[in-house]
Amino acid sequence: MPPTQPTERLATPAILIGILALIVGGVVGYAIGNKGETSTEAQRGGGPAITDTITHTTTVVKPKVVVRTNTVTANTVTQTPAPANSQNEERRIEAETNLRRAERENEELKRQLEGR
Repeated sequence: MPPTQPTERLATPAILIGILALIVGGVVGYAIGNKGETSTEAQRGGGPAITDTITHTTTVVKPKVVVRTNTVTANTVTQTPAPANSQNEERRIEAETNLRRAERENEELKRQLEGR
């Protein structure tokens, strides 16, 4: 039966070319895939040589890296001091106050010595 539409005339050669390409690709793939090391040993007594094909396969496993980031903002952190911590906090504040007072007195003494 002759093709009735112009697209049918173009489809048949395209299909044949596709099948031919698959066959050629299979042959090339087979030829490349069967490459390997070949060792030939002669049998004792002058018999035919024995051929062995040795294929080396290496599996490489890459470790998966997971990066986790925790973001903490000042609005999300609230800390209520425990009773023992509140006493330590009071001592810390008192020590800082005494330190500032001693630094001011030290500066005043330095100025008095320079003014002589």
